[in-house]
Amino acid sequence: MALYDALVDIGFRKRADGIFTMAFDSDSLGILGLNYASRAGIPGQLNMNPVCGVRVQQIERQVAELRGQKFHQYFPPTVSDPLHYLARPGVASNWVLFRDTPEANAVVIADIVNCVETAGLPYMRKMANLGTMAQALVADGGRRWQTVFRAPVALWLLNRDAEAMSYMDALLAEFDNKPGEPYDGYRNFASTLKRRIAESAALR
Repeated sequence: MALYDALVDIGFRKRADGIFTMAFDSDSLGILGLNYASRAGIPGQLNMNPVCGVRVQQIERQVAELRGQKFHQYFPPTVSDPLHYLARPGVASNWVLFRDTPEANAVVIADIVNCVETAGLPYMRKMANLGTMAQALVADGGRRWQTVFRAPVALWLLNRDAEAMSYMDALLAEFDNKPGEPYDGYRNFASTLKRRIAESAALR
């Protein structure tokens, strides 16, 4: 709860399930997820692994509609990365909190908040831009089944129709003869998006 309060103090809004959001404009949200795990055998100890993300709503609205899903106001992020990766690249370490050591926790919480302010928020603000987001989605970054739906949508929203089509065609060729989910779902999505691209191009 002390960590929750500290994040609210720097401008985040508390949501459900350990998620915090910060609105940058009417179309983009910074998202901070407080992933944590208890260490076996040590009651009252939590390993914190906060994850920073950005949600570009116009991308997410289109992805939800094209996939026949209900649009959610703040989840999932369009892209995300662990805070420790952003703040301390190459150092795989979590922050540890203890239920019964508030003084030590204050130091850890201050470090988490500092990393959010100095690394997490700059990352969020950078990604809260459709062009930058499209570049990150195309690059993938190890998030494949998140980015394959969002990258062509972002390209299409930027009026880069040929790139969006080429992106999907490359994946469809790779997925050829692969039955079942998630491949069937992607084929359906790509077919719907291609039709939408053609329709919107005809109106320009």
